[in-house]
Amino acid sequence: MIGIKGVAMAGLAIMAKEKGYSVAGSDVEEEFITDEQLNKNDIKFFSGFKVENLKQAKPDLVVIGAAYGANNPEVKAAKSMRLPTITLSEMIGRLMEDYDGVGVAGVHGKTTVTSMLALILKNAGFSPSYTIGTSNIPGLESSAHIGSGQHFIIEADEYKRSETDLRPKFLDYPMKHLIVTSIELDHPDVYPSAEHMYQVFYQLAMKIPRRGIIVANTDWPLVRRLVSRLADRNCLSYGFDKGAKYQIVDYTEGVENKFYLKTATERIGPIEVAMPGLHNMLNATAAYLMATGLGVTDAVATKTLASFKGPKRRFEYLGQYNGADFYDDYAHHPTALKFLIDAAKKRFPKRKVVVVFQPHTYSRTSKLLGEFAQSLLGADRLVLLNIWSSAREKSGFVTIRDLNS
Repeated sequence: MIGIKGVAMAGLAIMAKEKGYSVAGSDVEEEFITDEQLNKNDIKFFSGFKVENLKQAKPDLVVIGAAYGANNPEVKAAKSMRLPTITLSEMIGRLMEDYDGVGVAGVHGKTTVTSMLALILKNAGFSPSYTIGTSNIPGLESSAHIGSGQHFIIEADEYKRSETDLRPKFLDYPMKHLIVTSIELDHPDVYPSAEHMYQVFYQLAMKIPRRGIIVANTDWPLVRRLVSRLADRNCLSYGFDKGAKYQIVDYTEGVENKFYLKTATERIGPIEVAMPGLHNMLNATAAYLMATGLGVTDAVATKTLASFKGPKRRFEYLGQYNGADFYDDYAHHPTALKFLIDAAKKRFPKRKVVVVFQPHTYSRTSKLLGEFAQSLLGADRLVLLNIWSSAREKSGFVTIRDLNS
């Protein structure tokens, strides 16, 4: 596996090993949040990309991560050695073929909702398979697992399939059910506009069988548009929006987060959420509706949500220093930043919120520079770090000084 430390690649490595495959991989020397999971599962990985790695591993199949392409020395070697190659999403799609796939898609909330849903199904005795885009989720064996049940829960990423193939990864996943948390512009290195984003989500939704369940957050205009075009599908819309079939009402936010769901005929709740913020009420609602739609009891779903502390790097408590509480969060989009800062202020109304922010990718920072600036205005104090490019981009025409100005 070329690029094995990526969260999706590491998850695939774990699942492939559980399936009985011999697994190895390579990646950069830098330590990633997935190192611990790979070591825990006794999966060998090489530091750095070298032709010798392939010669030593002698693979029957090479999986190439989306961040690496023709210029990678191991990709070149695999081609010259005529080894069979496949993309990450294609391989995951193969693993899912024998299961009832349940996808969690959207620009925001994918990791949290997938984690919530997988844990609910586990606690209900469904023994689901799952793959989630992080390294650690309290209550789950690891970020990925092959269970004995019929369901396969996947964080369905809209990013490109490979360096040269711009088709979204989630179109490779065979799914019977789908959650759509949100649609707006992201990944501007692949999608020029929000309309381009919408079109791939529409393609995804149209792949869901008519007997499948589609849970969709209609607080987002583009999701409302999507649902309006799915009249022949079983759509469960949710949100604070009064037009949603399941409307979030009578909510309290702060140290305690609790809400009810109102439909045309019933009132559901209370539903408690351990994670802060209105956005996590939305995340919990999505997981609740899909879980109960799949046959989980209300009691198991609500009990799980009330105790779930969240996956790694989602408002993760790190500790205290000089009286200040430190949290880590992966928020890397202007909307997610706004959600995060608002949630922190509601959780700690009498304290100053200091944000230490490192943008992710040059293209996103450049395209959404004004939106980032607006979202960060909500912080009481702000520390800006240099842009982290990752393996996707090596440089760009924007710097952190542009955001600071």
